[in-house]
This record gives sequence, C-alpha cells and structure tokens, in this order.
Amino acid sequence: MTATVEAIQRELTAHLRSRTEWDEQPALFTLHRADGEAVRLVRVPIPDDVWTTIGHPPTAVTAVAHLALRIPRHTNGSHLLAMPGAGQLIGAAFRYEAYEISVDSDHPAAREAARRRKAGGSTPHFEHIPGRVEQRCMTAVDVDGGRYLASIDRIDESRPEAAEPKTAYLAFSDPNRDGLTGNVVDVTNRFLNAIKPVGAERR
Repeated sequence: MTATVEAIQRELTAHLRSRTEWDEQPALFTLHRADGEAVRLVRVPIPDDVWTTIGHPPTAVTAVAHLALRIPRHTNGSHLLAMPGAGQLIGAAFRYEAYEISVDSDHPAAREAARRRKAGGSTPHFEHIPGRVEQRCMTAVDVDGGRYLASIDRIDESRPEAAEPKTAYLAFSDPNRDGLTGNVVDVTNRFLNAIKPVGAERR
C-alpha cells in the first residue's frame, strides 16, 4: 500500500471522527495532494436544497456531475470545482449516512435479514430492520482507479458517540475490486471523471 493510499485513508477517517452530529446532509469532496504525501479534503460547495429537493443522495451526486461537465474550465484545463490552490487533484469522496445489518448482530431480526441478503433473498429497507446499525460513511475514488470505504458505527441511537472508524481499500488491479462496488462508488467516480483536468486519463 502506497503512502498516498494510507494518507487518503487517514484523511477519510479523521473527517469521520470530527463529526459530532447525526442526520447531517450528505457532502461531496475533492481530494488533493498537499505538502509531501499529505492529503487534503476540500468540500464542494453544494447548496443544501440540492440534497433535500432530489432526496436520493447518489442521484444528487449524478446531477452535480452532469452540471460539472457543462461548467467552463480554467485556461489550463483544470476544473473550477477542483479548487485551484488546494493542490493536485487526486480523487473525490462522498459522505453520507446509512444502515448496516450483520450476521453477527445481537438482534435475531438483523441476523436473519443479513443471512437472507447474503443468500440473494429480499430484505426490507435496512432502516426498518430491528438491530440495524447506523453508520456515517465516506466512499472515495482516486485517479488511479482505487476505491475506498471508511465507516463509523453509531454506538447507541439515543446518543451521538461512535465507535472507531473502519476502512477498506481496493486498487484498480485488485482481483477483488468488485468487492467495493455499487451506485455510490459509480456516482463518486462519475463526479471525479467530470472534474479531471482536460487530457487526463479517464477510466
């Protein structure tokens, strides 16, 4: 694992640790190389009503990516949303809240739902399953095709405290790369491709 990958993971988990409230609006970020191997997260200025009007966060990111394709660029080919001065653009990240179910849950309904999902069966929306765990998550992609997931579990629904973050990373060449897939990864990658400097390789 490279120093840059480790720096991205550190930045994602540091951001999750810094949040003190739940039920926040989602947020979209660009990732930049800072001094040395350091990485900087820069929030993309998206009005709150974009999230509330569209309702489904990945759909909102898709809309932002479509808009980004129509925004004029700087004369050097860099994108206005890539915040010149923040450093070299190396990725994008999307923060959102979600629910998780586990076969190791203390609640039998969550265990059964997780078992059925793993077997390919249908389950209710996770938020309606007793024993589900609320999470704050960040999905990120980098310009080399790497995929990242950082998440932090809420310990108790009545309190704001959270457990320690968990992280996962899969390189573009990793045979298990599809272990980090889905519409959240897809829309984050679509946004990154929309704001890459003109002439940059697109995957």
